[in-house]
Amino acid sequence: MTRITAAEDIRSAMLDVSRQLIAVNTVDPPGNEAVAAECIGAVLRQEGISFKLQEIAPGRTNLIARLPGSGGKGALVYSAHFDTISVNRPDWTVDPFGGEVRDGRLYGRGATDMKAAMAAMLYAAVALKRSGQTLRGDLILAFTAAENSSCLGAKAMADSDLLAGATALLISEPTSLDVFIAEKGALWLRATARGEYGHNAFSEERTGDRGSAILRMGEFLTRVRDLSIEAPRHEMLGPPTVNVGVIRGGVSTVLIADSCSADIDIRMVPGLSAEAVAAAFGRIAGPHVTIEILDYKPPVTTPADNEFVRLCATVCGEIRGSAPRLTGVPYYTDGAILAPRLGVPMVILGPGEVGKSGSVDEYVELAKLSQSLAMFLRIAEQYLA
Repeated sequence: MTRITAAEDIRSAMLDVSRQLIAVNTVDPPGNEAVAAECIGAVLRQEGISFKLQEIAPGRTNLIARLPGSGGKGALVYSAHFDTISVNRPDWTVDPFGGEVRDGRLYGRGATDMKAAMAAMLYAAVALKRSGQTLRGDLILAFTAAENSSCLGAKAMADSDLLAGATALLISEPTSLDVFIAEKGALWLRATARGEYGHNAFSEERTGDRGSAILRMGEFLTRVRDLSIEAPRHEMLGPPTVNVGVIRGGVSTVLIADSCSADIDIRMVPGLSAEAVAAAFGRIAGPHVTIEILDYKPPVTTPADNEFVRLCATVCGEIRGSAPRLTGVPYYTDGAILAPRLGVPMVILGPGEVGKSGSVDEYVELAKLSQSLAMFLRIAEQYLA
């Protein structure tokens, strides 16, 4: 088989589409991913690659494209998401939706996480289509909405048959072109404290927590601070972490709160179960606090000796000129939904810079973007052969 390469016009078009995607404000919420999906759809139509749009909510759309093979080999899924996190414009020195190119970098919200990577995956498929070579397996582009909203797009995609035949999953979240094969999961709990409603002016007889749900929640959160979650050690992932992210309670300054809730994020590692961790919080809750599970995205790991991992690491090393780190990350991706549901190995590999996701003056290095296109193309060519 002749090795397929991306011509200069493909690399130029990839940069143009990256800038078009950045220009679409897909901050979640509300998302607005349907407009970004149309940018991708326009390219696919022009190239004669079939695709489907899957609406998960008004204005929020997944896109799934399939470049068919000849059969005899499973499909390879390339995954990326349209949505981004919010922007505080006064902090930026460039227009966050301007797609400015300067000093070898592309700037803008989503440049690193992960619109440029999405464009690189798109144009890997375009290069394969233009080559005229038919590989044995299908290449599937699985571009989701609402990844930042607890992977709602990936959940809808996994509930459909749009990824049928998948045997491997490559996610282009930012890795600085290293190879990540493990990610922490996320367990979201809600603790709710109940109080005894009353007016502060008529509460002289009350003592202790005075029946306040807010004070009861405060006492519970002090115990959360001191809670130690025992977990098996993982060579690529650190220990579990706990964060109290949101508190709601009370209706008026003068009224004793009858309800207060706190939303808690626990970053999970392999060997922990959601039920066991929720039970640990339940044991420290006390008589006035209840615990419920809001959502659970499990940790995902792929063995380092997996065939797909070895292929990705080899290709990555060949193109960047040095062996990549093989490691894990504390964030979760759409892989938390897709990999377990599809029962496939997962690799995360992307041109974005680790730690730049959602940052001020977010950027991606153009050299790494070009290298990622070459990697995505070669991985597909070799895996699907």
